[in-house]
Amino acid sequence: MTFSKRILSVKSSPTLALNAKAVQMSKTGKKVLNFAIGEPDYPTPGVIVDRAIESLKAGRTRYTPSGGGPELRQAIVNKLLRDNDLTFDVNQIVVGSGAKEILFHTFMSLLNEGDEVLLTAPFWVSYADQIRASGGTPIIIPVPEVGGMPSLEVIESYATDKTKAFIFNSPNNPAGYVLTEIELKILGTYLAAKDWWVISDEIYEYMSFDIPHLSLLQVCPELREKFVLVNGLSKAFSMTGWRVGYCAAPKELAALVKSLQSHSSTCIPGFIEDAAVVALKAGLPLMEKDIKKLRDRRDIAIRTMKKLDGFKFISPRGAYYIFMDIRHLLLPGETSLSFSEYLLEKHLIAIAPGESFGAPGYLRLSYAVNETTLLDGIDRLQKAFVAER
Repeated sequence: MTFSKRILSVKSSPTLALNAKAVQMSKTGKKVLNFAIGEPDYPTPGVIVDRAIESLKAGRTRYTPSGGGPELRQAIVNKLLRDNDLTFDVNQIVVGSGAKEILFHTFMSLLNEGDEVLLTAPFWVSYADQIRASGGTPIIIPVPEVGGMPSLEVIESYATDKTKAFIFNSPNNPAGYVLTEIELKILGTYLAAKDWWVISDEIYEYMSFDIPHLSLLQVCPELREKFVLVNGLSKAFSMTGWRVGYCAAPKELAALVKSLQSHSSTCIPGFIEDAAVVALKAGLPLMEKDIKKLRDRRDIAIRTMKKLDGFKFISPRGAYYIFMDIRHLLLPGETSLSFSEYLLEKHLIAIAPGESFGAPGYLRLSYAVNETTLLDGIDRLQKAFVAER
């Protein structure tokens, strides 16, 4: 008996595995501090939850259209115009079970065997494996020493005649960098001259703390015919378990993504659609207090870590992570993966290893936790850095 070579090449999500292990250890009575999972610690706003309950009671439990119902897609069109000054038709919008599904179906719709997709490390854990599962080859561009996006010269050195797409994520998970308008213009001008699809993951849009978020398409509208904007409600509205993601794309691609969904998850539930409309209509003002808490926690973490020995990182301007360079702390033969396992087993700290993000030698700490847990975790981490092992 044999299995699919493409699927055998796919690895399970290390961050989810680490989180599951941390949760299991906690159930045995151990006080594990979990900084591994990318999830806000505040609840979904009550107005969104109330709408879902009302919808359930009203009987919105039947199938809905694949790709999202008309009211939901129109709410996304309105949101993109209001927040991003981008104009789309409802037929360019596809809603799915989280941005993760939307990205997967996008790769499956675009890639043929041997096609290459450029990934700038550090990148979100699922990009590379979704590309492999879709028959493509992820081409990983290493982490720049100065942080942020690699230079155009470096990106160009990894491009080949097989390059089919370029994907990036700003605000970035895991590094927390946010591209400025000037940086977006430079990148967009370069990409406009290429025959590549451009996939922009903007899931952390509302969590751009120091400068306003801009979509690359706002800055470089000439990319429109080959541009895929991916977003969702998981991070912005603390709706990770609700599974609502979407893309705005050229109509032909949107139709393919929608067709794939009709043969996989089919649709998202009607009561979740109704709740999502409430979230989209409310927008950023609904979440400003919670997002300010995240920004304040970031500032606390940065101030604390800068005073201590051993921490090397670029101060994040968005998302809710600090990406630490620990290469100088690793022993011969040790990796950030083995070090994260050591942290969990010996110091009861769960932190995602850089291997998950195409960046061996780094750790990702999520500061989407309360202040007491955050400071306790940084203290434990500092002690772990100097402990014998």
